[in-house]
Amino acid sequence: MVLWPLKNCPEYWFKVLQTFGLEYPNYKMLAQAKSGNRYIVWYPDSLGIDVGQEVLIDFNDDSWRTIDNPRNGKKSDIAKVSKVN
Repeated sequence: MVLWPLKNCPEYWFKVLQTFGLEYPNYKMLAQAKSGNRYIVWYPDSLGIDVGQEVLIDFNDDSWRTIDNPRNGKKSDIAKVSKVN
């Protein structure tokens, strides 16, 4: 597992580029930061995320912690993150 922390940023908005549904035991999506960096994000709880919407990702020190869907208030821990080249 590879993590790319965003220094001094406890939460950050990401645009959802693609959702992959459930790949047991986690859901999977492709998200893009405002910087243009893209990440595959795995999370265990269904969030009802739509392609094109923005989600809020919370960080704690150097770890990606939670993902929040502001449209419906659902939140999930982040299981794994991988940067896409």
